[in-house]
Amino acid sequence: MRSLFDLLSEALPGITPMHMPGHKRNAALAEFLKHLGADMDITEIPGFDNLHAPHGILKEAMARAAGVFQAGHTFFLVNGSTVGVLAAVRALTRPGESILMARNSHLCAYNAVTLNQLNPEFIYPGISQDWQITASLTPEAVEEALFKRPDAKALLITSPTYEGVLSDVAAITRLAHGHGIPVIVDEAHGAHLGLHPLFPDGAVKAGADIVIQSLHKTLPSLTQTALAHVRGEALAREMQRQLGVFETTSPSYLLLASIDGCAGLIREQGDELFKVWGKALAAFDRLALRLDHLEVMGHGRHYGKLPQNAWDLDPGKLYISTSFANLTGPDLARRLREEWRIEPEMAAPQGVLAMTGMGDSMDTLTRLGEALIGIDQQLKPAEGHKAAYPLPKAICAMPMHLAERAPFELLGTENAAGRVCAEQLTVYPPGIPVLVPGEVISPEAAGFITAAREAGAALLCTRSRGEGLAAVLKDA
Repeated sequence: MRSLFDLLSEALPGITPMHMPGHKRNAALAEFLKHLGADMDITEIPGFDNLHAPHGILKEAMARAAGVFQAGHTFFLVNGSTVGVLAAVRALTRPGESILMARNSHLCAYNAVTLNQLNPEFIYPGISQDWQITASLTPEAVEEALFKRPDAKALLITSPTYEGVLSDVAAITRLAHGHGIPVIVDEAHGAHLGLHPLFPDGAVKAGADIVIQSLHKTLPSLTQTALAHVRGEALAREMQRQLGVFETTSPSYLLLASIDGCAGLIREQGDELFKVWGKALAAFDRLALRLDHLEVMGHGRHYGKLPQNAWDLDPGKLYISTSFANLTGPDLARRLREEWRIEPEMAAPQGVLAMTGMGDSMDTLTRLGEALIGIDQQLKPAEGHKAAYPLPKAICAMPMHLAERAPFELLGTENAAGRVCAEQLTVYPPGIPVLVPGEVISPEAAGFITAAREAGAALLCTRSRGEGLAAVLKDA
């Protein structure tokens, strides 16, 4: 069984490339080409298959990956999970139809809704007040949406969340299938789920129809690599057709070889590598027990405890709350960076996210634990615990795809209340849109944005750039 990396290593030497790319596999041309693997960077030449019409080594590699991830059909994605979500939504819907969608969906899901001119019914997940994060999406909330929009053609949910909160995907999928509605799961942060008893099962085992995973987030694969798993032959054919619409026609063979290599590594050495990961997490847990002011969700003193409104947790995510200490999330991130040379994944006003992955070791997670203890010993209790500001329910005044293209103007945010939003306003963290085009800028929404800014959160505004201005529809 020959991997794509093996073929690249064996077949390329000695061949003069009179084809793209322009560096011609001449790694000596520049230092960066040498280090970035230009000697294996090719286009689709004979013997190396075609990603959009696979019949050779790529078809075989994707079939092997499907076996590793226990999927019906698996597609390699070199444009990240984004291209998978775009293709999945278009594979299951037609313009003008309805879709049920978790409000905490990624930006690409909203773009998919706009591009396909869909009518979304948003489903709001719960909130964990203590940890001030988005929690699970409940089957009850999904059922309510199903009765509201029985004409919906698909359900799109996100599990796990950025912070590692899982929803009961199996129960949600059974519920949706009972209404004849297929399920798309954005599992970008959960490619490792279900591969070892260390972690909970994922959406593939739960029976979801299309599952999108980013390999690079937690598994040993290069950035931008992802997978799409599909149930059913007919849906797989349509998914491949839609990937042809959104995915590059010049896929990087370095990325493709990385995907194939990652799947092969898990197949051949997965059990051993997951055990190393588990031992490293256990070592961190022992150190986290010594924290007095900082709190780690699901770890240390909170091991085995679920946050409010959370169905389950991914133990690979380390969300460190600063809510009970006299410093903020950005303060903690800065101290980790400057004093300990540790770069966390994300800093929120009330916490820091440290992501672990298969490449972690006892050394890396012990170092993180010791750094937190060192910082914790210099802290004092916070004067008070601020409750999470609830995400306001949006009021739709116009379909997203119409509002997104309608004439707009920029107003000072203090004058925008009551107007219809002409852009996507997203607070980071948690990265959930407060408003999308076509929704009313209600006093509650304006208050949420103001509170988030005062807490130090970042605001992504797709038109106004967030400099005290808001994009609103003209005459609306």
